[in-house]
Amino acid sequence: MGKKIQNEVDLDESFQWGSGKEVDLIRTMNSDDLSASVQQMLKGQNLKEGVWVFGYGSLMWNPDFKLADKRTGIVSGYHRRLCLKSIVYRGTPDYHGLVFGLDKGGSCQGMAYRIATENIHSELQIIWEREMFAETYIPTWVSVKSDWETVSAITFVINQEHEHYLPDLELEEIAERVVKAEGTCGTCHDYVQNTVKSLHQLGLRDPTLEQLLTLIEYPQISVNRK
Repeated sequence: MGKKIQNEVDLDESFQWGSGKEVDLIRTMNSDDLSASVQQMLKGQNLKEGVWVFGYGSLMWNPDFKLADKRTGIVSGYHRRLCLKSIVYRGTPDYHGLVFGLDKGGSCQGMAYRIATENIHSELQIIWEREMFAETYIPTWVSVKSDWETVSAITFVINQEHEHYLPDLELEEIAERVVKAEGTCGTCHDYVQNTVKSLHQLGLRDPTLEQLLTLIEYPQISVNRK
């Protein structure tokens, strides 16, 4: 653990998270609401050493906020899952894509990032604008276990009450969406591939995602097994 990700993805550094007419169609929280949510999340927390944030999807390979430290780690009680309909970042209203959420059960390997104390409010605001504008996630404190220590971190658990939560998709349907969907941040396929690539560069594995990519790239294998 603790390896650095060599970013091989071409990223649009000028992209403004949580902005645009597509976002506004499903927005439920404005900037003031998001700021209040951040304040509530931090209430009663010891911020002397900064704040940790746990990423398990695009935050692993495109955190896009100021970092003071980072390390790999594992969260127990939740697993990474393509269970959230995306009609902005990785899909459209006409053909939605799928993005990751943390769903209950199992465990999840990912990246923990520390934000320095002086940057907590500005950088968490950026993250909230990215992840929370439609309240599809529930910001949650979790324990992240690494080779060095266990830290308390903020992560984004899927909101099972949200209309965009898709809990019962078959692997074949997920594969079709991943192949075909594209949104303001690019294709759903790139999103999944970049996540798997980041995991591999860190010496981590996600067997379910690897099975999905095998189905996409070698569909005849899935057919022959039936």
